[in-house]
Amino acid sequence: MSSGAFFHIFQRHFEEADVIKTAPTAAQVDAYLSPKLLHPSFGADPALSSFHTKARAARLPPISVSPLQGQFLSILALSIGAERILELGTLAGHSTALLSKALPRHGQIDTLEVNPRHAAVAQRNFEDAGLVPFPTIHIGPALETLRKMEKPEGGAYDLMFIDADKEGTVEYVKEGLRLVKKGGVILVDNAVLHGTIAQSRKEEPSSVVEGMRRLYDWIEEDAGKTVLANVTQTVGARSWE
Repeated sequence: MSSGAFFHIFQRHFEEADVIKTAPTAAQVDAYLSPKLLHPSFGADPALSSFHTKARAARLPPISVSPLQGQFLSILALSIGAERILELGTLAGHSTALLSKALPRHGQIDTLEVNPRHAAVAQRNFEDAGLVPFPTIHIGPALETLRKMEKPEGGAYDLMFIDADKEGTVEYVKEGLRLVKKGGVILVDNAVLHGTIAQSRKEEPSSVVEGMRRLYDWIEEDAGKTVLANVTQTVGARSWE
């Protein structure tokens, strides 16, 4: 390698390092993009912005999707022409509301929540927002509820969004395959858990990590016979998910 080429690579290395040192955080990028991208009828809907405030007042855990993530759910539901949606994990109802707003007025959205207090907050939020179609909350353990459910009268669900405990994720997906139409979409939130799913097998994993690993092991064993799966790692105000 010539000295000139060496100098160029050496110089570029430090230029890139300087960029990395001064780069904004993912949360700052979210703050920059939100006013530019959030739609007044979706992620920036004033009726939905109060959901987070009410959740904090009720001391619910601050784990709901961000406005940008929620609007992505709306876009996905709109893009596939969804009419029926099933959600696991209601919390204060922010993601539920954004999915509901992507449905036609005759659509249907069912959301499962294990905690009655969370469900009560979500119910009030839905009423205050005047959602159409109005979400139906099913209170109880997700797996028990799923096993009792049948496909909606109008047909199978088009989309399923799983944002519940990670320990039961693979069971939720398997039950979802019975309820979601062939060619439908099943989304699983928190799919990489800040990278912990890839930590050394020598380390003792948490039940949360082990739950997600069981899902990936099942997908690997399935070898594409049942599902076509992928993971998109996301960063933002909620960090690395």
